[in-house]
Amino acid sequence: MPKHRAAVLCLLLACLPFSTARADDDDTRFLLDQTRRTAERRMQPVESLVAPPGTVVHEGRIYEVGNNLQDLEPAIYIALNTGQWDRLVEFVGRYRLLRDYRPELVDMANGLLARHRGLYGQALEHLSRAHAANPGDARIQLELARLQFEDNRDADARATFELARSSTLPDYGRVLTEQYLSALDARAGWHGNLAFGMGYNDNINQTNGSRDCLSEFWGICLFERKMPDPIGSAMLNYELALERRFNLSGNHNLLLRPVSYGSHYRHDDPQALMGVKDYSSNTALLYLGYQYLDARNSVSMLPYVEHYYRDGYTNYLAPSLQLEWRHALDNQWQIGGSLDTRRYHHKDRALRITSDYDQYQASLFASYMPTPVTSIHGGIDATRKKYEVAQASSKEWTLRAGVYHQFAGEAGMYVNLLGIYREIRNDAFDGFLARGGTTNRKSTSPAWARTAGRSPGWCPSCGCATASTAATWTGPSVSARPKPA
Repeated sequence: MPKHRAAVLCLLLACLPFSTARADDDDTRFLLDQTRRTAERRMQPVESLVAPPGTVVHEGRIYEVGNNLQDLEPAIYIALNTGQWDRLVEFVGRYRLLRDYRPELVDMANGLLARHRGLYGQALEHLSRAHAANPGDARIQLELARLQFEDNRDADARATFELARSSTLPDYGRVLTEQYLSALDARAGWHGNLAFGMGYNDNINQTNGSRDCLSEFWGICLFERKMPDPIGSAMLNYELALERRFNLSGNHNLLLRPVSYGSHYRHDDPQALMGVKDYSSNTALLYLGYQYLDARNSVSMLPYVEHYYRDGYTNYLAPSLQLEWRHALDNQWQIGGSLDTRRYHHKDRALRITSDYDQYQASLFASYMPTPVTSIHGGIDATRKKYEVAQASSKEWTLRAGVYHQFAGEAGMYVNLLGIYREIRNDAFDGFLARGGTTNRKSTSPAWARTAGRSPGWCPSCGCATASTAATWTGPSVSARPKPA
């Protein structure tokens, strides 16, 4: 089958993003990853002067710290406020040897040190103990609330911030508390993307007009196959991907994720030579399930249903289940994997050209952020499609790789280049389609257009959008969108 090319004309509508969509897993994955990006949060520390042992840097000067309460307590606070973690370990060790030391200050210092090292479980243990020892300490309240926020314990964080707000706080602490409470409100809301686009597709029926002789006797063709000619059409594309997380308690959440995308073609195939007259289509998915989310890990079990509408009727409903795990190794590396199973139930009209089948998919993926605005991401998928007929059943391997970069400025322009290489092997040879067995098919499936051919490749898209932020998980087409707040 020849390559299917789609020329996309960028049209910005009310500052919303756009890209074309197609009814397959590549578009679904692209939209879900894009939704995660709108909900990500980033932070980076900065350090300059380094104090030698026994001293602390304060306001650009180095001070010696004596072995007494009057020197060590202020030094511990200065080390915490300025991120002098090596000195903090020394000061806490010396401070604990004094007769009248404050245990809650030691626990707070050890908790923030554990948080700095990414040990959120230890950090929560220390800060919770410090809060229990001195419930009225506003600094401990704020640090515990911030840690609960970062660990996605939204209900706990809100309760602790409300407690801190009711106590006596300096102006900076009160402003900080209000900012975090506003962020919790935003995190509890909807996040996602809405997009529209216009373009032209020169092969909506995915054919090449070829004429092949399948059976020949003495130079005479006994059985000839003539494929329909390609049909071109202008098109309108749209996509919607939303996500909302309802915190149940601690790190446990109910996750709701509706997704919809599709294309509307101006022309159709009046003769319906491929069994389809109107190639306009819509894919809708609704995820609803459980998610465990902390500062480093995300584990979800999401039952969902997929609905596909084309040619003026429902083609299929696919009840499905997705298990997914993501882990942040540090502030730059993230790895993960997923398992997905679906059962496609086609409606009566659709059964004339296809049949029901099961699909199983396993995926591994990773992403690397060399800078807070750049991400390199990739993954591998193994897909099994099982029909009743061996010739239709297949095994599929897919490699994905991409680069995402967000430019500075209020407009939030970014580029996201995605490349896909796919190899498909049918279980048995199909004489009519001349494929299967040892025959491999390779194709490219970019983020905004369906293609079929015999070589891998890269494909960009472009657009513009608004988004709100809140949750911490991300996942990473050339696109333009206003960056998340």
